[in-house]
Amino acid sequence: MDLRQLKHFVAVLEHGNMLRAAETIHVTQPALSKSIRNLEDQLGVKLLERSPRGVSPTRYGLQLLDRAKLILNQTLRAEAEIRDLMDGVRGHLNIGFGANFAGFMLPRAILKVLGERPGVTASIVSRPFDELLPMLRQGELDLAVVVFPPEYPEEEFVYEPLIVSRFKCVCRPQHPLVGKRGRIGLAELAGQDWIVFDRPQTTANLFMSAFVNGDVLPPNPVIQTSSVFFLKAALRQGDYLSFVPPGLVYDELESGALVVLDTDLPLIRITAGFVYRANDILPAAAISVVEELRRLRDEIASGDAPGEGQARA
Repeated sequence: MDLRQLKHFVAVLEHGNMLRAAETIHVTQPALSKSIRNLEDQLGVKLLERSPRGVSPTRYGLQLLDRAKLILNQTLRAEAEIRDLMDGVRGHLNIGFGANFAGFMLPRAILKVLGERPGVTASIVSRPFDELLPMLRQGELDLAVVVFPPEYPEEEFVYEPLIVSRFKCVCRPQHPLVGKRGRIGLAELAGQDWIVFDRPQTTANLFMSAFVNGDVLPPNPVIQTSSVFFLKAALRQGDYLSFVPPGLVYDELESGALVVLDTDLPLIRITAGFVYRANDILPAAAISVVEELRRLRDEIASGDAPGEGQARA
């Protein structure tokens, strides 16, 4: 088994068709078919199911696919690191993050590393947790900063917590409930217009359960969104409420564009941190980001960031 065969195998499954894959990687279709057959012969298993509709993986093919992508991506990383050394560049970062409250730490860490390491470049992508894990698994990302879900695969990855965040009810300062004396009860909150951030879906579920557990009929959110940008803009411009980790709207709380209401909503905590492949050798630039994230975590005592506290690995 060689890299060329793995490249051919991945291309066929990505395109779902021998002809399109052959055209993309600039080989003839007979040569591509022969390469796949040789790979199957070497492994002693059938990797692909061929039908008039195209090509799909067998269970053996599925097992090989993630490994093949990881090997190819690691090879590309090694080649890039050698080129960087030859060119005097200090590396490239591939980092993913979920749209969550830990995001406010990640830009600080990355910008500090880029400032201290001239020549380092970065590719940053935002995806839901369930899309970032396959990218980590296949070597497309060095690490990801995410909200930890209730259950997650532990054997393949290392999870290091950064922040434990307490959800807060936020709105703009002009909202009619701002300045109301005493804690605002669930019944009154249920009658307001709400924007619910639905990434991850557990966030929306936590919001609904807060009312159900208080024997109050949950509000029907006026808006559900997976866009942090839209959520912030709508909160600033209209009389809406949202129940979010404060770090999600960190800058807005710091500037006074949004405020926290004192409510009877229950205390809900979630944890965010960074994830990387177990037994992986991180590039030097990624190690610097990890070290800076740890430094920021240790710098944040409870209350230093609005509604957030540090977490320990």
